[in-house]
Amino acid sequence: MNNLSPSTAPAGSSPRVGIDRFGWSGLLIGLLVAISTFVRAVIVAAGHGWHGGRIASLLAAFVAGGVFDVLVALWLAMPLTLYLVLLPRARYQRRTHRTLRRLTLATALFGGLFVAISEVVFFAEFDGRFNFVAVDYLIYPTEVVTNIWQSYPVAWLIAGIAAAVVGLLWAFRRTFGRLDERDGPARRGRLVGGAAYAMVLFVLTRAVSPNLARVSPDRDLNELAANGYYTFWQALLGRDAPYDGLYATEPDSAVFARLHQLVARDGTDPTAPRLSPASPTDRVIQTSSRPRPLNVVIVLEESLGSEFVGALHPEARGLLTPRFDSLAGEGTLLTHAYSTGNRTIRALEATTASLPPLPGVSVVRRPQSVDLFTLPNVLRSRGYATEFIYGGRALFDGMGEYMRRNGVDRVVEQGDFPRGIFATAWGVADEAIFDRALIELDSLHSNGKPFYAMILTVSNHKPYDYPTGRIAEDPAAHSRGHAVRYADWALGRFVREARTHAFFDSTLFVFMGDHGARVYGAAEIPLPSYEVPIVFYGPRIVAAGKRVATLASSLDVPPTVLGILGGEYSSRFFGRDVFRDRAEDGRALMTHNAELALMRGARMAVLGLRGATTVYAVNESGDLRAVAHPTTGDRELASEAVAFYEGADHLYRSGTYRFAVPQGAQRVDSSSYGSLSGSGP
Repeated sequence: MNNLSPSTAPAGSSPRVGIDRFGWSGLLIGLLVAISTFVRAVIVAAGHGWHGGRIASLLAAFVAGGVFDVLVALWLAMPLTLYLVLLPRARYQRRTHRTLRRLTLATALFGGLFVAISEVVFFAEFDGRFNFVAVDYLIYPTEVVTNIWQSYPVAWLIAGIAAAVVGLLWAFRRTFGRLDERDGPARRGRLVGGAAYAMVLFVLTRAVSPNLARVSPDRDLNELAANGYYTFWQALLGRDAPYDGLYATEPDSAVFARLHQLVARDGTDPTAPRLSPASPTDRVIQTSSRPRPLNVVIVLEESLGSEFVGALHPEARGLLTPRFDSLAGEGTLLTHAYSTGNRTIRALEATTASLPPLPGVSVVRRPQSVDLFTLPNVLRSRGYATEFIYGGRALFDGMGEYMRRNGVDRVVEQGDFPRGIFATAWGVADEAIFDRALIELDSLHSNGKPFYAMILTVSNHKPYDYPTGRIAEDPAAHSRGHAVRYADWALGRFVREARTHAFFDSTLFVFMGDHGARVYGAAEIPLPSYEVPIVFYGPRIVAAGKRVATLASSLDVPPTVLGILGGEYSSRFFGRDVFRDRAEDGRALMTHNAELALMRGARMAVLGLRGATTVYAVNESGDLRAVAHPTTGDRELASEAVAFYEGADHLYRSGTYRFAVPQGAQRVDSSSYGSLSGSGP
């Protein structure tokens, strides 16, 4: 379009909306959309995002994705557009500004290509676009950047991106020259053009929602349709998202009454007093055995999904986890247990506070998580010494602060290990963690008090590096399978050594995966990725060779541990004692991205944003199929899911889920459960 300056415009005519200089914005938007489309194609070509099926669904994903891509590109190009609107014509063609425009375009392209590669890598690992995981990781650049540097040829990738940018600049050099010569309209015309740009951006932003990406029942295809920038921003906004306003809700009185009924089937003494109406999970548990002051050691194995464990999947028997399999045979194994999320901090909140995974960021990361009702707090009130042993930096994800604020007396972290010990970006090798744990447990035992210790391993994590000579496999291969085998070796070595220590016979061990290795599959909730092994072990404490098939969750660990310790105790836990649970009462709660799920039997209720509620049928392989015609039982399950998640969010945010022991409390009929307003612990 030829430029029409004010001097040549017909008298009395309106100024034309200049687009010549805005060609820079158009070029950037076009290139960014092209990059995003290319990323989508690469994901499909790599075997992710679409596993065959209807071509129409794949095309729908690309069309919906194109809308997201245009919206994102408009936002990313907004600073350049604003510059073009405000830059006077007299300065537009100066060499300084010509250079500035090229540098701006080069920087944007470099960033766009770098993010594109990051998206492909992230999708391969997590089978999805950037989400809460990406948000959480970027807050801790030391571990993340070091891990990326160790896991990928970063220098070569940067060089390749730089070369691609230079090539693009060379290819568009003549276009740049033409755009430099066409400096566009006068100030009024530029303002009109900028206003038009802003209007399009505003309308498109208001019109586009996350639901646009729901082009299919296939979760992978929906992830393909999305845009990484958009999903990252959505996750960033929802890090501390309240349940209300996002998910399906019911009146507080109905939620609390139902929640009380749901948790009161776990050995609660029917004659015991209750706490206040505002604490629907409060009850007094009467276990079936006398109290025993046993030590408790919980070992969270990084990324140990059930898929690696031969005791759960015979096809893997003896290949990767022979020592864990042996421990499972010597203890009691939960065969249908699931993690509450796909991050370690979700396992920490579940195995300490027995809380459902709340929307947004884990409570481990929230500053208001102080003196919650946790297993360490309960045991410390009984005179236990408490400790957290971790091979990485305890500030990562706020783990150390959370443990200190919620019943743990002492935290051992990477800085407490001698220099020179083998370590990766995530911390020292598992064998060093366990060696230090033996020293710490001996010290705790020597004080003559029972103790609680949480041990968190790190080696089964990219870059999958470990000391040489421990197993036959070469760590230079950086293989996940090799890392699993090394982690299993280190665990077996720890238990073998522990058997020779004085604390062993009086210690209850819990060996479990914190979450699965990676997220995969087409289902809205990729269930097989959440399955984890949980073994309760103690030769003189727990039955050997027993397999418990009751559906369970990692948040069931605290009440099950207390059940083994025996006696009567006051509880606010959402979890249940799996060993006393009726098989039909088993359940699992989990979150994936923004979805919240409750599984019971062969049904799963999923709560989505904007009040969406879907019930799925679950087959033996863990695949989900949406129920087209929900039954009364399906609707009941959805209401139970609302009770768990809405109730947990309200109790946590109100401060009611604090550590407290009911003393002199009066019996409360479940029908009297009322609003949380003004309530406290």
